Amino acid sequence: MARMRTNVPIAMRALRTQRRWRQQDLGRRAGLSRDAVCRAERGRLDSLTVRSLTRLVAALDATLVLEIRWQGADLDRLLDRVHAQLQDAVARRLLSAAWTVRPEVSFNHYGDRGRCDLVAWHPETRTMLIVEVKSRFGDLQETLGRLDVKIRTGGVIARQLQWPRPEQVVAALVLAEDRTTRRVVSRHEALFRGFDVRGRTALRYLRAPEGRPDGLLWFEPLPDSDHGRMRGGHRVQLGRDAG
Repeated sequence: MARMRTNVPIAMRALRTQRRWRQQDLGRRAGLSRDAVCRAERGRLDSLTVRSLTRLVAALDATLVLEIRWQGADLDRLLDRVHAQLQDAVARRLLSAAWTVRPEVSFNHYGDRGRCDLVAWHPETRTMLIVEVKSRFGDLQETLGRLDVKIRTGGVIARQLQWPRPEQVVAALVLAEDRTTRRVVSRHEALFRGFDVRGRTALRYLRAPEGRPDGLLWFEPLPDSDHGRMRGGHRVQLGRDAG
């Protein structure tokens, strides 16, 4: 069995004692038994479900974060490669629909700073897309908050790229196609309410931008990892744009 290294037991005990709660106090607030709290604080996490741990941590006004670690930094490189391949697939889709595409555009405007995965321009309609590509979910609210900042600074980014002033700036959230991601979207529908054009309708919009959508959302198939090829075509390499 793989060894579990985590700060959960120590952190839970510290947060509980800071509030001067007994173990039964925490258990009552989480809807669990004192024994469950005791096992968590003793490090017997394998005897608890993830749901129970989440409830205990939430009762302490904290957040439980699960990570997979594999061979040091190799896992990060693997995930970065998947993200880059997914980003290339989205760029290829936009290019085929006659959009001008700039990858990795950074910005800094009066304290609003960040980097856009892709920025796309449709000359005929003067529509600008700010595209966020997610191969995996982290903090949902943080992701959506950062995307909102990028939309608010869309005019600044357009000037930075020497594009005309956009008639509209539209957010596009592109998610890796898998069951887990779809469940996350379904479970947190209220957070994604601003993305009113989705799926095939969003892809049709890319080919013929009409109307004024609040946001686009679609699921992009994960690319094949072998030989850097993409499903249904050849991989397109894009240079980095320093913005």
